[in-house]
Amino acid sequence: MSADRRKFYVYPTMEELSNQINYVMVHFGIKSFIGFGVGLGANILARFALTNPEKVDALALINCSSTQAGWIEWASHKMNSRALRSRGMTPAIVDYLMWYHFGRCPEERNPDLAQLYRAYFRRHVNAGNLALLLESYARRSDLGIARDSASIRAPVLNLTAALSPHVDQTVAFNARLHPATSTWMKISDSAMVLEEQPGKISEAFRLFLQGEGYVAPLSPTKIVAFRRLSDAGRRRACRHSPVIRITENPISEAVVC
Repeated sequence: MSADRRKFYVYPTMEELSNQINYVMVHFGIKSFIGFGVGLGANILARFALTNPEKVDALALINCSSTQAGWIEWASHKMNSRALRSRGMTPAIVDYLMWYHFGRCPEERNPDLAQLYRAYFRRHVNAGNLALLLESYARRSDLGIARDSASIRAPVLNLTAALSPHVDQTVAFNARLHPATSTWMKISDSAMVLEEQPGKISEAFRLFLQGEGYVAPLSPTKIVAFRRLSDAGRRRACRHSPVIRITENPISEAVVC
């Protein structure tokens, strides 16, 4: 992007980014979906679910923040975006991105994965675009939800990792969700759960979808009943059957509440 064009270009706000999901749905002819988002993407999906509840069937959100950026976070994003614009992807920026995604001391847990992501951040991230994205996220507004009043109507699987720097944000988000339609889960021994604990995340997601009626239950009798519904052309009818919530820990070394 040339300097003249960059001067007049305004990066979309978080609300505008969430509204762009509508264009994607129209393009592919999607009426409703189950969303899976991480970090900033999770915040965008949560915003879309609030303004378009009829288009979201369920959400699986990792490290989602429901509040606006605090002073420390805002200042950190601001300084990093300024450095990205002036000096590019410096070692300090790479260290920040590693902490943001992996928490502290990722080399001690998984040195190969940490080395892979350090190399990726240094070589393949567009510094100018990342600066714009950080500034937009730093200016995000509060979702404006509350457990006892306006909240996300779709069922939410609220995920985080024990070593993630975003645990407190997910706890605050969980406190603003309706307890009957939300589940909070913390996976141990990891920070970037999709990369460090993919098996536990896939199992949690499968159980979440099973509880919402999208996946066949595991017991043979329930599988037979599910197939009968499917054969009768009533596959979606199970969506309105009694919901099976995750009420105890289905995954080793995870915390569910």
